[in-house]
Amino acid sequence: MRAKELFYLISALLGLGTAFPARAVEAWADTRLVATNGLELWLDASRQISARQQRALRPLADGMAIDHWLDASGHRRDVSQIVRESMPQFRMGGGVAWISFDGKDDFLVATAQQMRFTNCTVFIVAAPRSNPGGFRGLFGCAEKSQNDYVRGLNIDLGVSGSSIFNNLNIEAAGAVGARSLMRTGVGFGEFHVLAIEVGPKALSVDKATQNPNASTSSINLWLDNQAQESRERASVSLAADELVIGARIYSNTADLPYVQGFLDGSVAEVLLYDRALDEPARNQIAAYLSEKYKSLRQGGGAGGFNPLIPVHSPPAVQMFVPGFAVRELPVHLKNINCVKYRPDGKLVTLGYDGNIFLLSDTDGDGVEDKVEPFWQTNSLRAPIGMALTPPGYALGQGVFVAAKGKLALLVDTNGDDRADREIVVAEGWHELSHGVDALGAAIDSAGNVYFGLGAANFTNPYLVENGGGAARYNLQSERGTILKVSPDFKHREILCTGIRFPVAMAFNSRGDLFSTDQEGATWLANGNPFDELLHIEPGRHYGFPPRHPKYLPNVIDEPSTLDYAPQHQSTCGLNFNSIKAGEIFGPNFWAGDAFVSGYSRGKLYRTKLVKTAAGYVAESQLLASLNMLT
Repeated sequence: MRAKELFYLISALLGLGTAFPARAVEAWADTRLVATNGLELWLDASRQISARQQRALRPLADGMAIDHWLDASGHRRDVSQIVRESMPQFRMGGGVAWISFDGKDDFLVATAQQMRFTNCTVFIVAAPRSNPGGFRGLFGCAEKSQNDYVRGLNIDLGVSGSSIFNNLNIEAAGAVGARSLMRTGVGFGEFHVLAIEVGPKALSVDKATQNPNASTSSINLWLDNQAQESRERASVSLAADELVIGARIYSNTADLPYVQGFLDGSVAEVLLYDRALDEPARNQIAAYLSEKYKSLRQGGGAGGFNPLIPVHSPPAVQMFVPGFAVRELPVHLKNINCVKYRPDGKLVTLGYDGNIFLLSDTDGDGVEDKVEPFWQTNSLRAPIGMALTPPGYALGQGVFVAAKGKLALLVDTNGDDRADREIVVAEGWHELSHGVDALGAAIDSAGNVYFGLGAANFTNPYLVENGGGAARYNLQSERGTILKVSPDFKHREILCTGIRFPVAMAFNSRGDLFSTDQEGATWLANGNPFDELLHIEPGRHYGFPPRHPKYLPNVIDEPSTLDYAPQHQSTCGLNFNSIKAGEIFGPNFWAGDAFVSGYSRGKLYRTKLVKTAAGYVAESQLLASLNMLT
């Protein structure tokens, strides 16, 4: 250590020794913090391995669930969790440690503390990962059976969700009502030093009596030692009978206060002092914390806490699973909304303009490079939905297409790989006034053909007459249904009802029919709250419009197999991962999975389906995102 550095170190120690008389903190506490006078709680993740050794507790390792976060203040105010599912995770990196909370049910709590303060100062070193809204708590303390914001103190991310860390709501006894004190926003995943002072307000003088006004105090926030906003509060005492880290303690209903508002993020250190610290003391403690965690703050830590940096020139298709390459086909086509592979390996594409093309790989590099027309006429209006004829189909190789006003089969009768005949499979319904009408198509092993007709009026699905009169929605109407057409095309029947717009349909390897359906809650409460994947079964009603005591009392709404959230994903594409001849896309355990495209948000999902005695259950993984409509 150079002489100049030693001089400054000695100066700081002497200064702190005068301002903060030492107190009996734990022997394992970090000796770099000498500001211990009035220290009521000291949670230091980086000292937990030493602490547990001295307390003869089971050792911790990186990635383990933590049951007790031991207090270094000397008061033994340890916060703990004995429910396994609610234990946060102990993490290490960059020479320090932190506690990671999952945002679902993780928290640590201490009870029966019986602390009372007139003022206090709290330091928190934390890195929120996200803010979905709902008062996600960093710290809360409360009197027994009281809300934290009524008789205690709460520090949380506010009621509304946000894309950056720009909201820190601080409430306390005497300052009730949500209010953010952050002046500027910072990125999620970054560690920051927060200092919260609940202290006296600078005295003012009553002009009439010349007496000082001392009935109010203030709450102040510093972010990385930079002053943020302040708020006033009444000068009342704070209670801390119960403490919670990673959540809050309150109830806005008739229920007693309980732990909620779980944090998605990490907390490395918490310091609670029993008074409002003066500026020199606050600056020295903030400097201690900033220096201690500089490895994380400079991006050198582990656990994914580097600042989020926007990607410049992101790829058109971003895969979220390793081991895949993405290449653009060297072809130029317009308006493509449906693609399917034929058994012979040719890729069939359907355009919204009514044109169908065949794509093939001429040089064996795995990328289709040749485009040939299969159907180019003006006979198809706004087609959305395509099914390929099975091998050996009696009428020839072709494509079923759902379009405005009809379901058509375009078939190659002479084997030249160009459709030369159009067969109208179904027609005769009253067309909708907007562009989308018939959509989705599939064919089963017996030759039955399936397609959908969109809801008659998605903005008024019950078809309620003006003035709130009778509803004209009719379960016998073909509108808002999936229809089944016999193999000879002579008969069609309603397979199911309660459908909004079934854009895509496909059979899985078990021979079960699935369809995507579009979110409808924008226009009707509880009407398809999210975009859906449906297992289609005869006679079922799929919830658009949903059961209603007045307008539609005689249905039971069939639940979706899977919802794609948040709203407005617009799941418009569906194909199953083929198992034919052992050829599948991706690893073996992807066999038979559904691939679903989210049109409006540029998403590609892989959805695994498992059939049980109670029906299908599903889970989904976001496979890729795109910067285009998918």
